[in-house]
Amino acid sequence: MLDQVRGASDQLEAVLASLDPDVLDGPVAADYVDAFARIERLAAAGKALAARRVIATGAWRHDGEHRDASAWMASVSGTSVGQAAAVLDTATRIEGLEATEQALRAGTLSVQQAALVADAATADPGAEKGLLERAGHDALRGLRTACARVKAAAHVDEMEHYDRIHRARSVRAWTDDDGAGRIAVRGPVDATARILAALRPVEAELFDVARKSEEELPAEAIAFDALVALAERSADSQTGGTERPAPCGPQTVVNVRVDRAALVRGHTEPGEVCEIAGVGPVPVAVVSQLLDDAIVRVLLVDGTDVRSVSHPGRFVPARMRTALAELFPECAIGGCHVGEHLEIDHNQPVEVGGPTAMWNLSRLCRHHHRHKHRHDLRLVGRGTDLRFVSAGDWSPPRRQ
Repeated sequence: MLDQVRGASDQLEAVLASLDPDVLDGPVAADYVDAFARIERLAAAGKALAARRVIATGAWRHDGEHRDASAWMASVSGTSVGQAAAVLDTATRIEGLEATEQALRAGTLSVQQAALVADAATADPGAEKGLLERAGHDALRGLRTACARVKAAAHVDEMEHYDRIHRARSVRAWTDDDGAGRIAVRGPVDATARILAALRPVEAELFDVARKSEEELPAEAIAFDALVALAERSADSQTGGTERPAPCGPQTVVNVRVDRAALVRGHTEPGEVCEIAGVGPVPVAVVSQLLDDAIVRVLLVDGTDVRSVSHPGRFVPARMRTALAELFPECAIGGCHVGEHLEIDHNQPVEVGGPTAMWNLSRLCRHHHRHKHRHDLRLVGRGTDLRFVSAGDWSPPRRQ
């Protein structure tokens, strides 16, 4: 079998030696990408499965050059030790998770997806099948969110898990080889959410400036500029600077989604959520502690039927904006998980009679919002799994 693998490798090498991407048209090039992506998944799966045996036998020690299996794997793969360690951990975790290993062997699951599924399925084995189905049609970010929810619901002692993360909280700063400064923040998600929430108003200001100037800046670049601006404003307020007055009182809002039953019970059960919207799960006890904090707004999942809210005209009132933020924490287009600078969209445009009603509203990222109006498209589907259809193929729902 090893000869077959080496033969396949030689054949692939020959294909790449003769491949001239400049002569390919777009659709054919896309087919090549799809084929190579499957080969990449299969190769990564084979490497992970074989590496599991290397660990079991201690074969990585044969030349004595490497301090551990991760260092050996990094040397063989040309990756960082951290990336190699993640692959080895995944290879070990999927042992015993038959369905996950089969999907990995079939090339339908990447090693990164397998790592997320294995981590969550270890906490709740009953969730494996559903997570694999999710991996088949959703992007990595959506799968990561689903796995985080499974793990949060599976923790018997939510606060013990929370406290462990809190004890390991950290801020690290260093300089990359190319001279770029880096900062990494790690801690409980409610604390990191406060930091992100404090950035939102400054990000919005800078985003509006960029939009008016028609400057195409990545959301990450705007977030960086907002962080710098926030630090400068804090310094001004401490040194008596007069350019901007220091804000008084809480200026940020953190939205928490929680099942009513979980809030009453004091902890979540499988299938329930208690999470900071757009960030991740938190223990119910943390939400209970923060209920009196002005920065927290709790949105009960079984509360007001926000879909019934309606208002005439284009203006979207605050109550509807809150409802839309709850229903669409990220771009409504299926597979697009952009959660920053979302824009409210009237599915049936106001100029052709579309009302400002919940059934006619969603939130889209700027790219998909522009694409929809540029090509006169409409949205069909449910929740944040919508897709585009032409205006001629769409009709308003009966509730209109």
